[in-house]
Amino acid sequence: MLKSSIAKRLMLAGVAVGLLAAPAQAQLDTALSVAKNSTASAAASQLQVEQLDDQADNAVREYRAVLQQKDNIELFVAQQDIFRASQVSEIASLRRQLGTVEQIKQGMSPMMLKMAIALEDSIRADLPFNINERLARINNVKSVLADPNISPAEQYRRVLNAYKIEVTYGMGIDSYEGAHPTRAGNVVNFIRFGRTSLVYVSKDESEIAIYNLGNKSWDVLSGADAIQLRQAIRIAKGEAAPGLVFAPVLAGN
Repeated sequence: MLKSSIAKRLMLAGVAVGLLAAPAQAQLDTALSVAKNSTASAAASQLQVEQLDDQADNAVREYRAVLQQKDNIELFVAQQDIFRASQVSEIASLRRQLGTVEQIKQGMSPMMLKMAIALEDSIRADLPFNINERLARINNVKSVLADPNISPAEQYRRVLNAYKIEVTYGMGIDSYEGAHPTRAGNVVNFIRFGRTSLVYVSKDESEIAIYNLGNKSWDVLSGADAIQLRQAIRIAKGEAAPGLVFAPVLAGN
């Protein structure tokens, strides 16, 4: 009977302890749940902080990139301003030059005509070698100068070319056949020694004469010069190797 009473008491005590322990366990579970939720919230907050920090770093890098791009654009604009100023100056210079082109063109035409006339006068006063060819060239130049469809540059080139040809006549010797100066129908050999002297020799070498620039006439030379002149003619025509030749000259020419 006594043992049964003790057992009942112990059972009642266990039940009482169980009843008392139930609220404590619930509180513990609640605390654990709160702590767990707090930890998760802290982790989420930390992740959000890291994400915001990364975004801030990205924003800083983008800002620096924008500043660098801004500096590059400002430098490019400054360079373009320099180029523009240079182009404006060049355009102004070209406009000033264009304003004088017409004046230069107007001044060139009479100048070239004077050059052509001066060259023609020089030819007529010179030794009369290839006279028809030389005068025909000058007439052609004057025709070019009178043609408004030919540019001033081309006209000037023609004038200078005529002068250049005349200059070359003063170098070397030349020989060619031509009509006798005083007897039409007779052909003689002319030989020119630069601009020093002009001589003709008849085909049979019986007549030799040199042009006298002072009185515009032909002076007869002796037959002793025939051998030298014959050799000079062969050299001038390329029929003999180049060599030393003597040019007959008139005293006082």
